[in-house]
Amino acid sequence: MNILITGGTGLLGGRLVDYFSSLGMFPRLLSRKEDLNAEISRFEWNIRESKIDPSALEGVDVLIHLAGANVGEGRWTANRKKEIIDSRIDSTQLLYEAVAGMQNKPKTLICASATGYYGLQEFDHESQEDENAGGDFLAQVCEKWESEADRFQDLGLRVVKLRTGVVFDESGGALQKMTLPIRWFAGAPLGSGKQIIPWIHWKDWCGAVGHLVNENELSGAYNLVAPEPVTNATLTRLIARVIGRPLFLPNVPAFVLKLMLGEMSSIVLRGHKVSSQKLEASGFKFQYTSAEQALSELLGRD
Repeated sequence: MNILITGGTGLLGGRLVDYFSSLGMFPRLLSRKEDLNAEISRFEWNIRESKIDPSALEGVDVLIHLAGANVGEGRWTANRKKEIIDSRIDSTQLLYEAVAGMQNKPKTLICASATGYYGLQEFDHESQEDENAGGDFLAQVCEKWESEADRFQDLGLRVVKLRTGVVFDESGGALQKMTLPIRWFAGAPLGSGKQIIPWIHWKDWCGAVGHLVNENELSGAYNLVAPEPVTNATLTRLIARVIGRPLFLPNVPAFVLKLMLGEMSSIVLRGHKVSSQKLEASGFKFQYTSAEQALSELLGRD
């Protein structure tokens, strides 16, 4: 099976490349810098100039599209919002045009999305894949990206959309940002601390993607989240316990986070339950079902 990955040099993309490589599959990447002689071949594409090396797609069975500007970096100014949306829409349209021009097309598109698709719900609300998109900015980003991905069905491709929660990875991302202040005795729950964090261990995320690649009858949206959600307050306490640090500071008030982050504060102040039932019903088995189990494996080696 030949796999082409966009966004393969990012944290998650790199994990996925290593995962497939460990199975004896060496995916090729689309990158801004070409390196065809590397063990993992990199083919050049330039989204702004609407250019892509056509040989990158030759013989590809599965196209995995992860590329997009990081929503957690920088304040959400009008320009930043446009960059976040355009990076996803323009790249997907470029891929669509390239695939549309092929005689022997890939069989499958697997496209990134996020649990942000469901918007800002009450903490105890549980979202499933058949739910409509929310109305806030992140929901709009996800809905527009998924709509572009769905167009590939017109080309005869199976389309799978990965509604990923917070990926726990000790090497970077949200978990590293949460752990750092706790490690330096400055950690505290954010806002009320009651907001739900739909999370998944990076190993389970890679395994779920692999499962969705191999199971050809599966299509549509899948929530990539662990079966047992956790609140922000509980997660903060678990991290502190695993790395052996006390928590003595009061919760960080919501208004402080809003002043610091602006609209982006919704990422850390809001969160609700997201169901993993559809993914589990498809036959996928999680290695890490509880946050405590995952954190012990990721952070307990310090």
